[in-house]
Amino acid sequence: MPSDSIVEREFSSPTVFKDESKLSPEYVPPRLPHREEELKRLAQTFRVMVESPGSTAPRLMVRGPLGTGKTALTKRFGADLQAYASKKGVPLKFVHVNCREEGSFYSALKTLIKKSLGEEIPERGYSAEELLETLVEFLEKCGLYMLLALDEVEVLVRKEGSDPLFNLTRLGEKIPLEKPRRLALIFIFREPECEDALALLDPSTRSTLGHNTVKLGKYTPAQLKRILQYRVEEAFKEDAVLPEALELAADLAGEYGDARLAIELVLLAGKQADIERSPKVLPEHVRAAQLHVNPAIRGEHLKALTLHEKLLLLAAARLLQSSDSAYVSFGEVEREYQAACEEYRENPRRHTQLWKYVKALSASGLLNAKTSGRGLRGRTTLIGLPAPSSLVRSQIEGLLEEAG
Repeated sequence: MPSDSIVEREFSSPTVFKDESKLSPEYVPPRLPHREEELKRLAQTFRVMVESPGSTAPRLMVRGPLGTGKTALTKRFGADLQAYASKKGVPLKFVHVNCREEGSFYSALKTLIKKSLGEEIPERGYSAEELLETLVEFLEKCGLYMLLALDEVEVLVRKEGSDPLFNLTRLGEKIPLEKPRRLALIFIFREPECEDALALLDPSTRSTLGHNTVKLGKYTPAQLKRILQYRVEEAFKEDAVLPEALELAADLAGEYGDARLAIELVLLAGKQADIERSPKVLPEHVRAAQLHVNPAIRGEHLKALTLHEKLLLLAAARLLQSSDSAYVSFGEVEREYQAACEEYRENPRRHTQLWKYVKALSASGLLNAKTSGRGLRGRTTLIGLPAPSSLVRSQIEGLLEEAG
């Protein structure tokens, strides 16, 4: 079949997506669940830019691990601040520049000026200090105020030391007292690199940064679930994602507290559902997505297991393969394990030993174990897998055949 007809067939096939762009890393949603308090903090810090423009130029640090929403928080606030200032007749512009993408302070300033002036800087040997002066002159000439967010600043500090941040934070000292302060700053640092980067700064530069810091913690699985529910409503057709699939994605990403990973899992799970022509995104599609994002289960990991650890994992895989559930109870797995022992002519281990296997397999990342919430009688342990159950089952059955 010609390749163009394959493409045409794929393009004309049904999809679970309504607007896939709502899951892209560049997209900043109108609401940021579980970052409301941080948005309030930013608003209180920078409200002076609208209420008393030019009286002072606040600066603030945003810190947090990967996937905690530092960039989204800053971009959402910057866009909202610019829109509110416009309503109040204050000429204010928000600009976001990523230092990792730019590679140097000089390049970051060129990009900043291009976004501000809409013009390229000619290549004639400008220094970074001259570019800063050009920016300040432009803001003064146009009567414009700016909130500049520099992202992944730790990259800049590691490459160039204190000078870039020192020059930015000391700009106000060069401006006469009667002139307005037009450039406010947000420095975004990624943890844990932040501490190392701050340690590289000289004491004078560290003091100019001040102590005005918003620190973002990792998301809990419950918080990630609510974030995904919001994104799923924007990105997928109605009822296209099973609640169990969404919960599994939140649990898998919850180990890292990473919203970016959770959103990527849902995106890739939707892609897998489309490949299989499934009208629903199932837990098995999330497990397949996890295999692409973070291949937790490899052949060598399974080979290293004891026989009864393999049989227990096989029991969980068989149960999950025959169900659309994200999890099965420990009791169900134990009964299926006993059936697998009978099939392979092995004496089953006792309940206490099986529980030790579950803890060991969970610690090694080969299965997911969590305590049940409401809806089940009493509290029980729920068992899930971080990879497609069909793949785990076939690999273990193959190993057991080889051991024969």
